[in-house]
Amino acid sequence: MPGPILVHAILSSLLVLLAIPLILRRVPPNPLYGLRVPATYKDDQVWYDANAASGRDFVIFGVCMTLLTIVLQVAGVRDMAFEIAWSLAAGAGAICVVALGWTRANRMFRERQGRGR
Repeated sequence: MPGPILVHAILSSLLVLLAIPLILRRVPPNPLYGLRVPATYKDDQVWYDANAASGRDFVIFGVCMTLLTIVLQVAGVRDMAFEIAWSLAAGAGAICVVALGWTRANRMFRERQGRGR
C-alpha cells in the first residue's frame, strides 16, 4: 500500500523545501518560522546566520528521512513497525537538529558580544 509511504516521503521532502528560505536568509525574525531561541531574537545577524546553518541541517535531516522512507519500504518494513521506526527517527533527528541549532546560536551570540566590546 503506497499511500502511507508516499505521505512519509512527502513529509520528509517538505523539510527540505521549508529549509530553503532559511538557507537563503529570506525569513526575518518572526514568532512562527525558523530557529526561534533567545539568542536569535537578541541579534538579527545571529538570527540569519543561525537559521541559515539550521536550514542546512534540516536539508540533511530531510534527505536522511527520505532515504529512511525508501530503505524501510525496500526492506519490507510495513504498518506499525514502519510508523514506529519512522517516528522515532523523525523525533530523534528533530531534537538533534534543534539542539545543534540552539547551541550554535548561543555560540554565535556570545562571539558577537565579545567582538562588540
